[in-house]
Amino acid sequence: MVNFEHKQPLLEYRDLATTLENWLSDELTNHFLIIKDAHLAMRENSLVVARLKALAQKVLHDSETNATVIFVSSQACIPPELEKKFITLFDLPLPDESAIKEIINQFVENLGEEIEPKDLNDLTLAFRGLSEHEITQLLHRGYQQDGHVGGEDVELVLREKEQIIKKSGILDMVSTVEQFDNVGGLTNLKVWLKQKAEVLNNLNEALAFGVEAPKGVMIVGMPGCGKSLTAKATASLFKLPLLRLDVGSLMGKYVGESESNMRRALKLAEAVSPCVLWVDELEKAFVGIGSGGAISEVATRLFGYFLTWMQDKTGAVFVLATANDISALPPELLRKGRFDEIFYVDFPTREERENIFKIHLQKRNQNAAIETKKLAEKTDGFSGADIEAVVKEAIENAFVNNRAILTTELLINIINNTHPLKEVMEHKIDEYKDKFKSLKIKSAS
Repeated sequence: MVNFEHKQPLLEYRDLATTLENWLSDELTNHFLIIKDAHLAMRENSLVVARLKALAQKVLHDSETNATVIFVSSQACIPPELEKKFITLFDLPLPDESAIKEIINQFVENLGEEIEPKDLNDLTLAFRGLSEHEITQLLHRGYQQDGHVGGEDVELVLREKEQIIKKSGILDMVSTVEQFDNVGGLTNLKVWLKQKAEVLNNLNEALAFGVEAPKGVMIVGMPGCGKSLTAKATASLFKLPLLRLDVGSLMGKYVGESESNMRRALKLAEAVSPCVLWVDELEKAFVGIGSGGAISEVATRLFGYFLTWMQDKTGAVFVLATANDISALPPELLRKGRFDEIFYVDFPTREERENIFKIHLQKRNQNAAIETKKLAEKTDGFSGADIEAVVKEAIENAFVNNRAILTTELLINIINNTHPLKEVMEHKIDEYKDKFKSLKIKSAS
């Protein structure tokens, strides 16, 4: 508590509930009441919430009370009793690029050194999403390592950002070993992603040239046809870390907690930028929008915040969203400006199936003379996942059968005994196809 007249802190060494009881009985004239980390007490003690509401009523309606209550917290956890009438949220922004450059230049100047313009730009990009304290600490660590501040410290910054992700618990850092060549077919999508890779790998030059940082891509289509594989391979192509966002895990039981988790997740993604943010099964993330009820209300707020962030984000976060049932997605998400492009992934063509067979056979060191063209002709309606399952089962059978050589006949035998997804989910697949056709989404192949 701070008194305006004396500008001296009046320290309270009591628990929050007791302190609030005293404030309710005190004369509060020209006071700041500062409560740090109050979200912890509000979650555990209903008495705290009740007294906070009473204090808010006193500040609003008692003419002799003149005070401002300030909550300082790492999380926005607002009880329903205080949510609508009494509290205004303020987010303290992280340093922008000009502020980051000023911090770096001031640090280097204090050392009596200089920094190359290219190194300054690279470090500025790497530091985006970090606080001033974190930037200063990393500059100190970089200088302690080799007595110099420069572009070689970018790797240190990226390692620190990985630690931030691991400690958060709301995003997953996905290790990517998949290469782009391991994705069969999808020619149009591959060409498009390679163009975006050229921009992201030369982002500073691209921005100076007038090119906007890529926002992201949505890949929709049939299950098992390579959407998730493409997400992993894209991170390898871009040479960027891959973060996976599970929106379902963000849901909290307190008012504002889910939205707070979403804000933290997206801020973390920007802290690690440049990166690829993979939102898998996007249609399940915002399920319930418009259906009414508490779940719908929370999902709608999350959806609104996500849309705003997608539209206005300045960090180099490439959003790669995958979805099966696009009919469940709100139309606002599909318009231009949210994603750079939307691609539709259908079941692979005969040529693509042949390519997929070759990829999986080579991946498993099967160099025998397999007639992949014949296999492709036998697998009409098979997804990439179906083909992979056929190859794996055939190799396993060959191994168990006295380490026999894998043959085309063995693979065909497995194919004849396999029911592909297109056959198992025939009616649902037809629904998907009709919807994709009506929306005129660009084909990935």
